[in-house]
Order: sequence, then structure tokens, then C-alpha cells
Amino acid sequence: DHYTLARNPRYYRFNEGLPYLDKVVFRIVADGDVILKDLQAGTITSAPYLEISNQQAYQRLTGYTLVLDATSNNFEGMFFNFHNTVLASHLEVRQAMAYAIDHQALIDGALHGLATSLCTDHPSALHPGYQPTLLCPVFDPAAANKLLDDNGWAKGPDGVRARGGQRLEFEYSTQVTFNKSVGREDVEAIIRRNLQAIGIKLDIQNYPRTTFLNKILSAGKASPPTGAVAGRYDIAELNNYFFYDPDDASILACDQFPPNGSNVTFYCNHDLDALYRQEQAIADAGVRQQIFDKIHLIYLTEIPFIVLYSYRISSMVRQGTHNYLPSPIEGETVNIWEWWCDKGKC
Repeated sequence: DHYTLARNPRYYRFNEGLPYLDKVVFRIVADGDVILKDLQAGTITSAPYLEISNQQAYQRLTGYTLVLDATSNNFEGMFFNFHNTVLASHLEVRQAMAYAIDHQALIDGALHGLATSLCTDHPSALHPGYQPTLLCPVFDPAAANKLLDDNGWAKGPDGVRARGGQRLEFEYSTQVTFNKSVGREDVEAIIRRNLQAIGIKLDIQNYPRTTFLNKILSAGKASPPTGAVAGRYDIAELNNYFFYDPDDASILACDQFPPNGSNVTFYCNHDLDALYRQEQAIADAGVRQQIFDKIHLIYLTEIPFIVLYSYRISSMVRQGTHNYLPSPIEGETVNIWEWWCDKGKC
């Protein structure tokens, strides 16, 4: 149930005294509640990727420090299935949703503050990619309602808008496996209330991870214009993340429809494809950033998906442990050779 790594005397920086620790023991624990009990008992030195649901308990711990990654390499988004003719044909519906979602309520409530606002796919750890000067859609339910009113979407007796036999009722799905760790059930509840306030109904149906990714999303089946149908998806909530390169063509390129890729929106924009090819062919970071800025503008204009937030990974470390600096890309042990502990014991 554990792995032990011993100090390597052949390490090329061994003569500098590195690594400082003689050994590190890794325990594989899949249950967040067990990790919390271990922290409460003081039997472990550190634990990364802490569950959202236990954040208040973590903050009450003594002898440990809660560490948040300074930047993020991920984003949580709701992706529209363009096989749904209502979503695909009516930009004003997608725009209204962008205005209606209270991102700060998601961050403060469902995520307990462990996230930052973001409105495109490149989070803060990505350079090039991240564009902090973007003018993001603001939370404005009045503007969302007016947009739908002006385009003829009228509320029926049940409060759900419809027009010409097309109803603003959609199947909203995500994977249940990670709900506890990233607060998705609470996120869904807030989004459902936000959209209900502007006359859009969400029917939530979640799935086990493998079913959601391999069967539901890859099939790409959407509900008809008349309303949501179980077993399909119209809006999918997903977490996407980057490693070292900010190339994001896999998210929306026209040749990335499942099963060949991960464009689960089935949205195709040849202007985007041209920009993807440009950024893929250039190494200069400044030039690539200019191209990414153009890509972001299309995202915020056409709204094939809505970024909800950028999750910040949290870790706990025993006080007296030094140089513990987790990275969102390289993980907890990015600089493990520099860790050291007071009195030589962690």
C-alpha cells in the first residue's frame, strides 16, 4: 500500500547535498475521508488534491498549513452540443446563458473560494495563452431576459420559454465520479437556478465517469427542439487542463469530433481552424499570444462553450516542512529534492 523512495547517491547534484531528505514514503489513498482522518491524527506529512467537501475541516487542522497553487492549468466549462438545433441555431440563447450565470456564486459557494474567475480556456499558468485583460461577460440576468424577450422567446405557464414549438429545456450532464472532489453537484444547482430565473430549464442527469466520457459524449446525441430527453446531452460540464503547451485545437477543431478527438460540442468554425494551424506552426511566444487573443475573441463572440471557473488545487503540509511548492502542471513533487524539515524529521 506504499512506495518508498530512497536518497540516490548517484544523483548529479548529490555533492550539493541534494536531495535533502533520506527517503520519502508515498501512500496511495483513494478516499478523501481517510486522508482527512490521517491529517487529524498527524500521521502524514502532506496531501495534495484535497476534496472540496472537506475544506472547512482542513482549515481547522492544527500543525498543518493549507497551500493553494498560485496559478492554475485547468478550467471547468459547460459545452453546448451543436447537434441540438436550438442551441446551434440561436446564438442569443447561448449569449443569454453567458449573462445569466453567477460565476462568483459558484466560486464562493460551491468551490469554497478555491477557484478563480476565467472566461476563456487558457488559465493563469499558461504563457502564452492566458489573457488577463479580456472583457468577460458580466452577471446580468436583466440583460439575459431582455435578449430572450427581444428574440421572441416567451415564457409559458411553467416559466419555461418557447418559440415556434421550440422549447428552452435542455439535458445537462457531467460525471458523478468527481462530484465530491470538485463540488459539481453544488455547481449544477446554482447554474440550474440561474437559468431558471431567465426561463431556461435544465434537466440534470449525471453518469459514472466511463459512461459519460465513452458512451454519452462520444455518441453526441442531443435532445429534439421540443425539450430534454434522458440518456442524451445538450450541455456537458467538463474539466479541461493543459500541460506545457497552450495549443487548444483539440477542444474545438473541426477534425476533432468524437471518436477521432475531444470536440464534444460538434461545433465547426473554419476561421478557428485557420488560427489553430497558425499558432501550431509558430514558436515565438509573443506571436502565438496574438493568435490566441484572436481565438479567444471568437470564443466570446460565438460562445460554443462557457467557462465557469478555474479550479485551484489545494494541499496540506505539516508545519516545519520547507520548500513545499506544488505546481499545477508538474504536481506536488516538482521540487522534492529541495524539501527539508525542522530537526531533520517531517
